Amino acid sequence: MRKYSSPLVAFVLFSTVAAGSTRAKEESPTSCSLATLHGTMAWSSTYTDAGVPGAASGFESYDGHGNLKYTQIRSDGYKTWNFTGTGTYTITASCVASVIYDGYGSPFVYFVAPNGSAYFWVNNQNSGRVAAGKAERVTDALLVK
Repeated sequence: MRKYSSPLVAFVLFSTVAAGSTRAKEESPTSCSLATLHGTMAWSSTYTDAGVPGAASGFESYDGHGNLKYTQIRSDGYKTWNFTGTGTYTITASCVASVIYDGYGSPFVYFVAPNGSAYFWVNNQNSGRVAAGKAERVTDALLVK
């Protein structure tokens, strides 16, 4: 097998990567709006709830207008729970989202990527559950109906 190590090959590869990263930086948004969160996000996390470990994952579909629908599964290794529901959200220009799920009075706080591809969160409900994670957009479609 022949190895390519010529300066020309290195230049072409470097130029292609550099041009692509420059283009991505130029096209990246720098602020957020309700429309930033749109499509379906997938997430997973491990957690402890009053010292008992567990895991959860789910989908959340954001409509880009302040509404969402979700489905999730949670397990402590002995029992499994399924949840579905709705919620509402707001988002600041600096990409901090406030999300209220049905059944919760206080909002969850999410730090959203300006292009809407992901958000990061930590459980801020002060309920004895310790959890944090990341959600990523898996499609622009609203999978949760």
